[in-house]
Amino acid sequence: MCRCNNLPIDKLADCHITQLFIMLENRIDRRILKEQLQKETFKRRTISFYKYFNIENPQEFRNDLYRNWSELGCFGRIYIAREGINAQMSVPEHNLNAFLENLYSIQELDQLPIKYAIEDDGKSFYKLTIKVR
Repeated sequence: MCRCNNLPIDKLADCHITQLFIMLENRIDRRILKEQLQKETFKRRTISFYKYFNIENPQEFRNDLYRNWSELGCFGRIYIAREGINAQMSVPEHNLNAFLENLYSIQELDQLPIKYAIEDDGKSFYKLTIKVR
């Protein structure tokens, strides 16, 4: 139910639906995001990983990852499908352990091998994008 007017979720006004999704995607202009990235005073690690496994509800899985990883300042492109995950990301170095703890807290991703970029300035991505395929 919508708390504003006690309507069922499927009857929410467009503004309410928009408010629900704003939290789960980045709507800031890319020029501003790129400028903010250049001003960062910390290092980022560029990583990649993938794994095939069954995901019952890809959209819910995606939303959980977005909430957790955006709080850690992660950027990148992640693809979620019913059959698994494929990710290329940059993670703030000071949040790398927290990110790995979060990743490994997902039973199917526990101890998943992570590939670290050899030569990289950490500026590969300027926002977090997680798409369901």
